[in-house]
Amino acid sequence: MALTSGLGGGGSTDAAYAATTTVRPGDTLSAIATRYGTTVGALAAANGITNPNQIYAGATLQIPGTAATAPVPPATPPATPGPGNTTVVVRFGDTLTSIAARYQTTVAALMSANRITNANLVFAGARLTLPGSALPPGWGPGGPLPAALLAHPDRLALRPAFLGAAQASGVAPSLLEALCWWESGWQSTVSSTTGAIGLCQLEPSTVTYAQTALLHNSGLDPLRASDNIAMAAAYIHDLTVRDGGNVRVAVAAYYQGLSSVQQKGLLPSTQNYVTGIFNYSALFAAAG
Repeated sequence: MALTSGLGGGGSTDAAYAATTTVRPGDTLSAIATRYGTTVGALAAANGITNPNQIYAGATLQIPGTAATAPVPPATPPATPGPGNTTVVVRFGDTLTSIAARYQTTVAALMSANRITNANLVFAGARLTLPGSALPPGWGPGGPLPAALLAHPDRLALRPAFLGAAQASGVAPSLLEALCWWESGWQSTVSSTTGAIGLCQLEPSTVTYAQTALLHNSGLDPLRASDNIAMAAAYIHDLTVRDGGNVRVAVAAYYQGLSSVQQKGLLPSTQNYVTGIFNYSALFAAAG
């Protein structure tokens, strides 16, 4: 699934009988097709889409045949499948990924329970056995965290530290998680050629600034994951305030420097940096 740009909370609400729809962060053509009772092929044809796996948040799509077509409401998932409620009928536009997310299980569990050998081949109208709730650590109501993170339980265990630091400094937890994931993959031992240190890749001058001016704690250690996260959160908040509340500029300034951003605008590499981080922010926010 292609990641989409923008924060998770900024999507618009689709009108009940709209002829168009705005792509929300995290949307796929499959999800949109399911919502409007159409197919991925019909959506792609109606909008001249050549790559169904690449759509962008904020884009406007024509919904084929929408003059009298309302969005299909999602099925209410069973809390715990039991007798009389152990199967689901595959809908048009469904994938194993969307079914797994809707019923709080995994693609692997669905494949095993239904003896499916090709995860990309499911047919509308087929009945699938639900294996029950089997969410791995790191899943939330909207989907999974990056697979590379789920493969490292020690890094995944840092999520409470991100939440605490974000709340203390008044920044979005998902943004802080995304920024530090982009910077280091949540690895405390990483250092850069410019001397940036630790999990959120803090420059030595930034460490000193956070210790003395922001958090007033000279004992903070940039090689300690929780301290590094706390300093990064405080610095992002500081950059946001200094630029008048523009979070995107603050993220750009974390990479390029605030004075440089204000004087020159975003360099191409900075634009890529900001886009990538906000893409990941939407993913972290959806995972919950």
